[in-house]
Amino acid sequence: MHLYGEGLHYLAPWHAENVDLTAQIRREMNPDHLLYRKTLTTLARRQDNDDVLFELQDCEFRYAVVHLTWAENALADSRFPRTDFFRDWQDLYENRILVDHQEWDSQ
Repeated sequence: MHLYGEGLHYLAPWHAENVDLTAQIRREMNPDHLLYRKTLTTLARRQDNDDVLFELQDCEFRYAVVHLTWAENALADSRFPRTDFFRDWQDLYENRILVDHQEWDSQ
């Protein structure tokens, strides 16, 4: 089994994902969404919600965490699916993965 985010260091509740979720995000995005027409690779997923980590190509930000809605059609509001951007691995790790892990650990 191939894990897209294999080799990267994740902490619970994040884990490398073996399912390509780019078709789902493309289904949900309308043409005004910031990720529309961007090249995405699924890397990881939170085990406790619908947040998915994507790697971006040819973009000022290297990573995006998207909260998938599992809608069957494009959402009317371009703010959804909700997306947080991170410049590089350090930014992502310090400001999302560690924060999520600390919240996870404190529960």
